[in-house]
Amino acid sequence: MGGSSLSNLAGYKVRYGNAAGNYPTTITLSNPGITAYVVENLTPGTYYFVLASYDSAGLESANSSPASKTIL
Repeated sequence: MGGSSLSNLAGYKVRYGNAAGNYPTTITLSNPGITAYVVENLTPGTYYFVLASYDSAGLESANSSPASKTIL
């Protein structure tokens, strides 16, 4: 979306995987008002997450910077 403001926000896509830069799993959250989401049933290891928003036409923003979480 090239840095322009997003109109008609429709939701978010959470992508994650076990290596930074490789996010094979995508969770689509179609509620643009959501403020929290729990990814369940992760096996032990380190996971890297990115988030993108999308609009009603299906256009997506760039991914956010990655965040990581280690599950023991």
